[in-house]
Amino acid sequence: MILRRVREHVAHHNWFAVTIDLMIVVIGVFLGTQASNWNQARIERQQAGEFRGMLRDELDANLANLAARKRYYEWVRSETLATLADLERPTAELNEQFLAEAYQASQIQPWALKRNTYDQILSVGAMANLGSPLLRDQIANYYVGAEVTGANMVSLPQYREILRRVMPYRIQQSIRATCNEKIVEDSRGAVQVVAPGAYKLDLDAVTIRQAVKQVHDWPGLALDLNRWLVDLDQKALSVATIVRRATALKAELKQADA
Repeated sequence: MILRRVREHVAHHNWFAVTIDLMIVVIGVFLGTQASNWNQARIERQQAGEFRGMLRDELDANLANLAARKRYYEWVRSETLATLADLERPTAELNEQFLAEAYQASQIQPWALKRNTYDQILSVGAMANLGSPLLRDQIANYYVGAEVTGANMVSLPQYREILRRVMPYRIQQSIRATCNEKIVEDSRGAVQVVAPGAYKLDLDAVTIRQAVKQVHDWPGLALDLNRWLVDLDQKALSVATIVRRATALKAELKQADA
């Protein structure tokens, strides 16, 4: 309709009317573009808010994981200290408790923190809409730090390899059957490791006594345990650092939604 009017006005040399018609077209296009931009900006703001909420949920899951991991490392550390103390005692004073503690001191927990939301944000290119440059840097730095920490946490102690090579298979089998750690999952499939209670091996006294001597007298075992103890302390510090970063990031995300 506008184009027909423009042709009519041009035919009659009504340049003022032509100018008005063109202005109407330009303004209409401008308003349409602005409306589209406003709607797109609204969608992006809504999506950014949803992503921030999802990131907070992901951080909550990671904080729960880290709390369980902290308890796990504390348990393994206590078993390590108990084994170190037992290595200074005569073998005649030791029993199945020593064997179980020595085995549990070699336990490890694979590193696994959730980053599904962060990966989704990166895949759809929504990082720029999450907030200020500072907030975006904090988000990226948290996940980079968690990845670097994970690479350090997967190192296996030499003690684990030595102990499981020295300790008779029957002993290890009995420990796993009667007093091993338990792995449980919550409704979302998140894994948590539960430390065992009292140690009681279903083996005869002679077998236990021979195994105690074999493990107790292995050369350099205390040195390997000592090295593992230092590594456990470092893992605990790394977990504390990630907890601090996750807590701070969660507060910043909440502030951005305020």
